[in-house]
Amino acid sequence: MLDRYRPDVSRCVKCGACRAVCPSFLWERGESFSTRGRMALIQSVLNGELAVSGIFKDRLATCTSCLACEASCPSGVPVTDIIQAAKEQAVAEAGAGLISRLLAGVLKRPALLRASQWLAPAVLRYSRNNSSECRVQGSEFGAPFEKFREQDAKNTKTGRVVFFPGCAIANFQPEIGKATIAVLNELGCEVLIPDGLKCCGRPLLSLGDRKAAEELAEHNQALLAGIGADAIVTACASCGLTFKKDYPKLLRPGAEAPEVQDIHEFLATRISGLKLGPLDISVTWHDPCHLGRGQGLAETARDILRAVPGLSLVEMIDADRCCGFGGVMRLTHHRLSDGIAADKAQNIMKTGADAVVTGCPGCRMQIAHALRQAGSEIEALHTMQVLAKALRDDGRGTKDTKKKAIRTRQPSRGAGR
Repeated sequence: MLDRYRPDVSRCVKCGACRAVCPSFLWERGESFSTRGRMALIQSVLNGELAVSGIFKDRLATCTSCLACEASCPSGVPVTDIIQAAKEQAVAEAGAGLISRLLAGVLKRPALLRASQWLAPAVLRYSRNNSSECRVQGSEFGAPFEKFREQDAKNTKTGRVVFFPGCAIANFQPEIGKATIAVLNELGCEVLIPDGLKCCGRPLLSLGDRKAAEELAEHNQALLAGIGADAIVTACASCGLTFKKDYPKLLRPGAEAPEVQDIHEFLATRISGLKLGPLDISVTWHDPCHLGRGQGLAETARDILRAVPGLSLVEMIDADRCCGFGGVMRLTHHRLSDGIAADKAQNIMKTGADAVVTGCPGCRMQIAHALRQAGSEIEALHTMQVLAKALRDDGRGTKDTKKKAIRTRQPSRGAGR
């Protein structure tokens, strides 16, 4: 498992270039929280100098899988794959932890996940008031996905599209799903959401529980393989990356991974088909790690926003810096997650934008919470919500909806440390 990466681990020359971009290290400033530190720990385990201990697993868990270290590594070390293999070996040797077992049980049973969604704010350590700011007016945090599952087959001139919502949209942010369907319908697509879809498996991979992730991958692959559709799309950056990068490894030999496109990727050549009205609003863009570095769609997403008449795009400092949600790191290391998010919120507030837009529901939840904690009223939106708003207004403008960012409290960077 991990041993096959021994040559790759040896290629790490410990130059420290990764320290300048690792979000965990930049907040904690401890060597063992850096990519270089984790690689040194992994090498010690491989050489039999260190056991798979609790502290070893803890440091692996502080990796947000943001891929920034790989992008900056002069030796081209596949750091993310190595850390993933180390997590999986730790589970193989010591067994899945309590959080992993509970999470696997819930994610395998969508009905149980829906029934327990009211626990999400407490589990993710978001206050209900702050996390509810993720919603658009009129929708409820945790509203059942079934409220917008029905297809709208009007104007189906461009074919059938399967929409894979993922857990975050299906259970916690249905407004993103509604907006995505509205955009696809406007393009003339019939939108189908198959019954029985389950989590893509990303959270379980974050915990090193490969077996549970394989079960979910096989289930979704079998369900999607038999559906006649022109495309399969998702509005979750992490789901998209999981299908593209991980499913070919998780599925049994001979099984073909579903070809899933991120919604920005799908719209790249179709955006001209949308009749968008002007939006008098300034926005800044946050690059989800799994959309930008993971799928190479950073500029594509910006081009989608620039297609909206009247919208002003203002770049923030370190737009591609991780927000700290980090898969399940929000569950296991909430203080570190909050610290990384606080820095992101400060960069957003400095732009003076009315809203921050992103292509990942997890990032949106995290950023919305961080902004409220910082005393800001800057709105956090998914790209599809912006497009859906422009479609609804369709030339009527939105000056009455424009909001000004409020900066009433600047949190200390060291708060809670």
